[in-house]
Amino acid sequence: MRGKLLFLSLCIAAASPAASQTLVWKNYSSMYQVAGVAVAGGKVWAATTGGVFSYVPGTGEFTEYTTTEGLSNIQATAIVAESGGRVLVGEADGSIDELDSAGNVDRTQGDIAKSSSITKQIVSLSVAGDTVFACTPFGVVLISRSTFGVLDTYSHFYAPKASVQANAAAVFDGNIYVASQFGLSYAARSSVNLAAPDLWSFSDTLGLGGGVNALIAFGGALYVGTAQGLFHTTDGSRFQPTPGAPSGAVYGFSAGFGYLLVNSASGLYKMNSGGSYSSLYSGGVTLNGASQYLDTVVVGATSRGLLKIGSSANEVLPPGPATNVVSDLAVDSAGDLWCSTGRSTDVGTAFMKFDGETWKNFSMSSDSRINTDNYYKMSAVGGNELVAGAWGGPGTANRGGVAFIDGDSIKVFSSGNSTLVGVPGDYTYVLGGGAAADASGNIWITNPLSYTNNPIVAYSPSENKWYSFHNSYSPVSGFVPLAVDAYGGVWAGDQYGQASATSYVGLFYYNANGTLGNISDDKSYLFNQGDSPLQSNHISALLVDNEDQVWIGTDLGMYVMYDPDPSGNFSIQSIYSLLDQNINDIDYDALDQKWVATNTGVYVISRDGNTPVASYNMTNSPLPTNEVLAVACDREQGIVYFATQYGVTELKTGIKQPLQSFSKLKVFPDPARIPLSQPIHIEGLAANSEIKIFTVDGRLVDHFLAQGGRVAYWNGTDMSGSLLPSGVYIVVAYTSDGSQSAVTKIALIHR
Repeated sequence: MRGKLLFLSLCIAAASPAASQTLVWKNYSSMYQVAGVAVAGGKVWAATTGGVFSYVPGTGEFTEYTTTEGLSNIQATAIVAESGGRVLVGEADGSIDELDSAGNVDRTQGDIAKSSSITKQIVSLSVAGDTVFACTPFGVVLISRSTFGVLDTYSHFYAPKASVQANAAAVFDGNIYVASQFGLSYAARSSVNLAAPDLWSFSDTLGLGGGVNALIAFGGALYVGTAQGLFHTTDGSRFQPTPGAPSGAVYGFSAGFGYLLVNSASGLYKMNSGGSYSSLYSGGVTLNGASQYLDTVVVGATSRGLLKIGSSANEVLPPGPATNVVSDLAVDSAGDLWCSTGRSTDVGTAFMKFDGETWKNFSMSSDSRINTDNYYKMSAVGGNELVAGAWGGPGTANRGGVAFIDGDSIKVFSSGNSTLVGVPGDYTYVLGGGAAADASGNIWITNPLSYTNNPIVAYSPSENKWYSFHNSYSPVSGFVPLAVDAYGGVWAGDQYGQASATSYVGLFYYNANGTLGNISDDKSYLFNQGDSPLQSNHISALLVDNEDQVWIGTDLGMYVMYDPDPSGNFSIQSIYSLLDQNINDIDYDALDQKWVATNTGVYVISRDGNTPVASYNMTNSPLPTNEVLAVACDREQGIVYFATQYGVTELKTGIKQPLQSFSKLKVFPDPARIPLSQPIHIEGLAANSEIKIFTVDGRLVDHFLAQGGRVAYWNGTDMSGSLLPSGVYIVVAYTSDGSQSAVTKIALIHR
């Protein structure tokens, strides 16, 4: 089950003020890394690196919340339960959101996020009466629960330091206690100005060597979790080791049903009211927090979801992607999204598949066909077939190359069963890059840093045979992005530079002239920053669009080759609206508009690149960061996916692939009730369609272009923007050249 989605609108130019399609955003992030848990309203709430989820142990129901469901920041770092089933969520940017029992964000405290502090994440949250204590890297911020405004800030509670990270805060016996890496500071809560360091006392009676991690007032005592173990005080000033407590560092506390949960290096323990301890869990998994759900069930936070602890301990994984590390995206012909995970960081997942409802995660540990978890490139090469390029793993034979994925079939090719070769100095360390298919069905793949300087290879399915092709223009280079044009020209770009990673070679072109293996008539060229207007040899993205235009992304902007004529008369032009942008990836939608992923957000430009259409970043969309690493368009369903360091963001644009010819027009809702709750959809259109709306007596009342390829949107108005009266209207769709047309009707009813 998912939370509510975020809706925005996008206006596309039309012949009249027709309706704009609705943009629907959704973030998909891994919630395996759980920072803390709280129980409220009969649910377990978890703060994770990918947002927040709620979980009902009895039914197994999960609900996920990210920025598209209203969170201020996608990284939740702390959580605490309130009354009435509510929870407070602290986030990496310093924001604090209050969620009601249904997961709606009722209030946001943004003062910490807006502060001038360099680091301001919420380290921990605690509640005492009407006061929320938010611990941050620069101290403790007190917030009123009733007004949600800031009451005070304590930064200088440890005299030798003007600003110290607060790990935890608690109120006991009229004092405020603050835990830090230096120890325990406390002051009378009634003091007028606790910003003054001389009003704070510092306890050095704990024998501290590693600071204080956690605090809690419970059962008439203050308990202190330190690197040396568990201490407590009953008078507020004299601290002593707690008898019978678990050995080792104490990381956190939680109040259970009449007892105290103690999370320590030796496991999770329950301290009863009489002071005796019993072990709840000591299975070796480190807990980041724990909370009591039932008298017999405790739920722990771990780096792999939740741990449900009762008579036994069971791992509970939230649904969704296994990791937020996503380096590349591709959509197959079935509309499934495929994600590669990383180049050099082993996150335990090779690649992931999303079918629009569920995620499937692939890894070496779960699938013996996969030879490494370091797959970093993902390319759709026709049908349901994809090619995943691996960065490999030096020191172990054949742990790299490429994986061919076709439905449930996965086959890995490396140096032992293909013409792919390794890098200089390690011939079995095989790198695979981008891939594309030509008109004959041959699959072309880049072989980065090939020690033979063969930057591209080809696989012929009809022959079941591999070929490799030499680059005589450059030293060993990191050709990774690849595209194939309609003339059979193969374009490869140097993304990672020479083996020394100190320079980039540029853009490589190769044309086998239709015959693999016969190199006598092959052509090749090299373009670099000396070829105006190309300003960089670092080629980060390549795309051949629906009109056979070659789009080139670099670290210093984007370029286009409108007619890649194989005669060699190539002409490159700069896209001025993207000058100096670091282009990470490019794709095109059903209207052939280009979606460009950059370090400053996503840019949408017209089919010829001359006109900016839209841009999206953290300020005007739910994108969790401005650095967008990859983009993939599902042209059939009208969806665009973005990869960031916080997972995948989905944008439903309503721009769908036009039909080859008109089908029976489908108009909905019909009847349409005015005022509309959503635009009227006119679906089943061919490319370059226009719409005319007539009254039943033949009077033209509206005329506009189809804004969504296969779909046009209408808001029930005339050409002046006024709502039309109730009645039946004739809808005529036709192509711009007049070669095709279709007619239907719709009823408008005023409420």
